[in-house]
Parts: sequence; structure tokens; C-alpha cells
Amino acid sequence: MADQINPQIPTPTKSWTEHVVVKVAVIGFIMLILMIPSVMIMALVGERALRMHAVSNEVSSKWGQVQTLAGPYMSIPYYEEVKKGNDQVEWVERELHYFPKTLQVDGNLEPVIRKRSIFKVMLYQSELKLNGHFDAPDLAALQIAPDKVMWERATVHLGISDLVGISKQVQIKAGDTLIAMTASSPTAIHFPNGLFCHLASSKLTSGGFDFEINLALKGSRGLYITPVANQTTVDLASTWPSPKFEGQFLPESSSVSASGFKAHWTILDINRQLTQAWTDDLTQTLSPVSNYSAGYDHGGSGVNQTVLGVELLQTVDHYAKNDRTVKYAFLLIALTFIVYFFFEVLKKQKVHPLQYGLVGSALVVFFILLLSLSEHIGFNAAYMTSSFATVLLITLYSRSIFLEKRFAFYVGGLLLMQFGFIYIILQLEDIALLAGSIALFCIIALIMYLTRSVKWS
Repeated sequence: MADQINPQIPTPTKSWTEHVVVKVAVIGFIMLILMIPSVMIMALVGERALRMHAVSNEVSSKWGQVQTLAGPYMSIPYYEEVKKGNDQVEWVERELHYFPKTLQVDGNLEPVIRKRSIFKVMLYQSELKLNGHFDAPDLAALQIAPDKVMWERATVHLGISDLVGISKQVQIKAGDTLIAMTASSPTAIHFPNGLFCHLASSKLTSGGFDFEINLALKGSRGLYITPVANQTTVDLASTWPSPKFEGQFLPESSSVSASGFKAHWTILDINRQLTQAWTDDLTQTLSPVSNYSAGYDHGGSGVNQTVLGVELLQTVDHYAKNDRTVKYAFLLIALTFIVYFFFEVLKKQKVHPLQYGLVGSALVVFFILLLSLSEHIGFNAAYMTSSFATVLLITLYSRSIFLEKRFAFYVGGLLLMQFGFIYIILQLEDIALLAGSIALFCIIALIMYLTRSVKWS
């Protein structure tokens, strides 16, 4: 009897996508491809932020930009004898300038928010009261002959960086006399804009005078004051709960609460490098604080001039938060893909590379949705809405991927944990790095534990 031949059943060949190493390489390639739109979204966040600052600058130019006060100071012409050759003498007109002996600034800033298109611009209205005392100038120290001083041409100057913000007529009260001030550039301190007025000579020859200036000034973002007197005292208050004290001097005392803030400064002449009295032969430059920076992250304004002041920070800067969120795109996509990969390796649930790509694309769209919604409903509400929509979409799609439907709910739960983790990290600004590094360490440890028995070859 012929030997019976037993047919051999052919071993099914694996698809190239079923090899573990190949699958890992494909998943890594998909992640790198998804990083391209993530970088583009980050650039889009910066572009929208620049658009917001352009709108803010446009509104500020019509309302009043960052305001800086410099002064007041006195200017008095005098004649100086200049000797030339052949024993000839020429009398040249010059000017002496000097700051007050004392200066007290009391100010109240009322925040104003204006909306332009979808953007909100932080503005303020302030009521400032400047009072102090001008002594008679020390002519002997400046080597000026008293009879050569033209007291009748004395002027008082006050530097204001943006005159557009002045909303009422400004007058100076010198003793018992009210004098209207008009626009004029205070050239003695090289300041771009300011006010001035002529002063009666009797106020100076009598040994000095007290002064008072009431100023209704509008501006945006911040208010800065140059401490020009021998002793400068500044008290600022506002109902805005998020101040940032800037400049070369921090307040001696301050209180910040939900109802607003108060701050107090006392600066002496020896605390800053300004000449109290000078002539045309010397150069004294006081610079105004610049307006908005180009970036959207207001971590610091870089104010280092001889000024003190406060900025009214916007408590909700959704562009900065969007930028920080997009930086977690790689982590969010990687952890989601790892979950799918675990189901493939440990639970034998097949996932096609195209399905990885669709899930990753849904996660990328989350960031676009977050950015667009945050411009209309705020960051927190946008984050909740976008994350819920993304989790729901991926969970429903996962039900068509896995044979066991419960795995789809596992994916949804893990996504909720990831979105919740990222949201918490965004709120923990001071310890965000610490919390994030600890969480990543725990995630890596968990991955190593779950894959300890996987045969990668």
C-alpha cells in the first residue's frame, strides 16, 4: 500500500505591519510627521498674538500708550561771560535747570477694557496729584552771578511720554496762583513730549515756592514715574487685582487683594544717578518706558530706567497658555500611541498605521480648536470644550478599531487623564517643571513594567 501523504498546512505569513520592530518604527515615523502641523500651530499662536498686539498698539495710540512722567523741573536763562582773544568778552545766553526739593505723587488708576474685533485691550484712566516744593536755585554752586539771571523768563516743565492721554486742561498752582500749562518738548532732559508754563519772577526771588499739579492721564498697560526730587514719595492705588511693580525701585510697602492694590515708594536723591541742578554744558537724559513688546509672553518687560511704576497685567493671556499647551503635543500623541500599541502587543488587538494617523490627526486638531475657541470664550472654557470633543471623537472611533469594545473606554479614560494632567501643569506655573518631570518618570517606569515580558525580536 502506497504511503499516505499527509498534506502540510502552510504557515500564514505575517504582514509587514505585524512585526513589532517594524510597527514601532512606523509609529515613530507617524509621530514625527504629526509634529510638522504641531510646529505650524505654534507659529499660528505667535501670529495671532502679534495681531493682538498690533490691535493693542492701534487702540493705545488713540487712547494713550504706556505713560512715563519726568519732572517737574525749572529752567531759567542767564548770561555767562565768555572770554575770547585780544581781551574781548562776549556774553552768551545759557540756561540753568533744577529739580524740586520734594515731590509727592498720589495716583489712582482705574482699569478700562476696550474690545476691538475679538481682542480685548487693557487701558486705564488715572487721576494724579503732584505737589512739592522748589527751593531757590543755588547759584553759587553753579558759579552763576545773581544779577545775570533772567528771572522774568523762568519756566516750569513736566515730561509726559504721550500727550494724547491728557483728558483735562493741566494747570500748575504755584503758591496761590494758577497757571495753565501748554505743550512743549522738555529739551533739558531730552524727553520727547511734555508741558510747560512761564512763572512769575517773584516766586523765585522770594526763596522758593510750593507747587501742585492735578493731572487726568489716560494710558495703557502701565504708569511710570521718574523720582527727580531730593525726596520723592509716590502712592499708587487701583481696583485692578493683578499689578506688576516694575522699574529700578520696588515699593517699600504694598498690599494686593481681589479688590485691588496699594503701593508706596520713598526715593532719595542718593538712590539714583540724576543731577539735581545742571546747566546747558551738562547732558541729562530721561527716557520714557517703551510700549508693548513684540512677544506674547509677558514674563518681563525689561524696564531698567531710573523709574518706578506699575503694570496692570492681564490675568488671562490665552495666547501664552496656548503656546505652552502646544508644547505638550508630542507627549500627548506619544502616550496615546503607546496605549494603542499596548493593546496590540498585550491584547492582540490589531491597529492599522492609517488608524494611528487618524487618531494623531484628531489630537493635532485639538490644538487648533483650542486656539480658535479661546479667542471667543476664554482659555479654560475652550480647553474643557476641545478636550471633551476630542476624547469623545477618539473613543467612538476606537470602538470600531478594537474587537472588545471596553478597550475603547479605556482609551477614553486615559485620554481624560492626559488632558487633565496637562491642564493641571498649566496652572502650576511655579512648580510645573517639577510636577511634569516626576509625572514623566512615573510614566516611563510604568511603560517599562508593562513591557517587561514583551519579546521584541
